[in-house]
Amino acid sequence: MRRPCYIVDSFAAHALAGNPAGVVLDGADLDAKTMQRIANELKHSETAFPLPAREPTAALHLRWFTPEAEVAFCGHATLATFHVLVEEARRIRVPEGRLTRMAFTCKSGRLNVELSRADGRLSVAIETPASRFEAVQIPAELAPALGIVPDALNPELHPWRSAILEGNLYVCVRDRETLARCRPDGPSLDRLGRQLGVAGFAVFTLRPAPGVDAAMRCFFPGYGILEDPVTGSAAGQLGALIQTVLPEALPRRLVFTQGDEMGRPGRIEVEVRQEPVPSAVRAFIGGNAVTILRGELEL
Repeated sequence: MRRPCYIVDSFAAHALAGNPAGVVLDGADLDAKTMQRIANELKHSETAFPLPAREPTAALHLRWFTPEAEVAFCGHATLATFHVLVEEARRIRVPEGRLTRMAFTCKSGRLNVELSRADGRLSVAIETPASRFEAVQIPAELAPALGIVPDALNPELHPWRSAILEGNLYVCVRDRETLARCRPDGPSLDRLGRQLGVAGFAVFTLRPAPGVDAAMRCFFPGYGILEDPVTGSAAGQLGALIQTVLPEALPRRLVFTQGDEMGRPGRIEVEVRQEPVPSAVRAFIGGNAVTILRGELEL
């Protein structure tokens, strides 16, 4: 059976930048093992499978697989999915000048998406899972595992762990040059991740350039991804963290960059909004996406 298959560069304004994701349509009859094998075949950091809705008020159900495991949420592959469903498959209609709201379900629960179009350009704002953070003691092995000296860590903002499913450790370094110098040691980071109970390490520096709130790099050795080009899920959590430790009026719009060290520059737009629960915030992520491959997957 043939199924539509796309490769999309997410968080990029042009091809061969940002983070590539696979999107496979019409996979309702595929089991998890087959989806995992497809993701391993495509070899991108994540491949998304938009599936029929599992509840009446959701538009679809989403699953994401790395080459080695299923994940609870993935930002760039979600952006790629809605880009495909709107611009390629034409399964979702987004009229010019109007806001289209819908929801999807996934392992992280029910999340919302806002779609709009202005001057022909599609904009996608994706709600990210709720964030909760814990301050952690800096392990002595952390800096060497990142390939930097301990003094390179920013002493004014200690590391925080996102206390959610598949959370990350957020590590602030002093400046953009330090961020570029990171040379991660995969096995060491994998051991630290298991010790700390995190899926990955998001290393960032604040205000590296005018108009940019943070530059970041993300390492996920436990998933077989030493470095991810542009990570929407981590950007959403980082936006919520920045709002938590450096509070300002909401909604708050931020711009993050990532991927320069990999030759795949990307830009993530983050909006942090107030949750109904007092003192709680939720981040929405968005950006550009470009289809670079259209085809059919034959199984």
